[in-house]
Amino acid sequence: MSTAVPGAVPNARPARRTDVDRLANMYGDAVDELSPMRGGRVLLGLNRREEPLAGSFIRQLEDPRQFVVVGVLGGEEVVGYGTCRTLELSDDERVGSVEDLYVEPAARRCGAGRAIAELMVRWCSSEGCIGVDANALPGSRAVKSFFEGEGFTARLLVMHRPLR
Repeated sequence: MSTAVPGAVPNARPARRTDVDRLANMYGDAVDELSPMRGGRVLLGLNRREEPLAGSFIRQLEDPRQFVVVGVLGGEEVVGYGTCRTLELSDDERVGSVEDLYVEPAARRCGAGRAIAELMVRWCSSEGCIGVDANALPGSRAVKSFFEGEGFTARLLVMHRPLR
């Protein structure tokens, strides 16, 4: 876990193979944070990464339809990450899909998440996407507000009825 340095400039860059252990650790932190939230268990179950985690990030880095980004503070201190992919629509258009966006709690509210999101949106645009989707769990007002601040608006609400 990092300690945000006051005044450190947030930035984002494409992830590298040398980042995969750090990515795997942050993914574990993200799972711990999302699991107890309403809808978190289902979302994680639908998007669970294969083990070993480092291997799943390596495969993602090598897939041209996917993009992995790290957020950095003060040069190279990795404090967050994001992943997105392109999805084909039935009319041959493409949409970008943000699958992960996580910033360590100590580094939140400094602009690292914004830098990650902006780089992913630029990548989706360069890939010819007509838009970008991202998820926010119900009750997670901070996440919803973050994405709204980045120009996202709701286009779909997923309703869920638990059976046990």
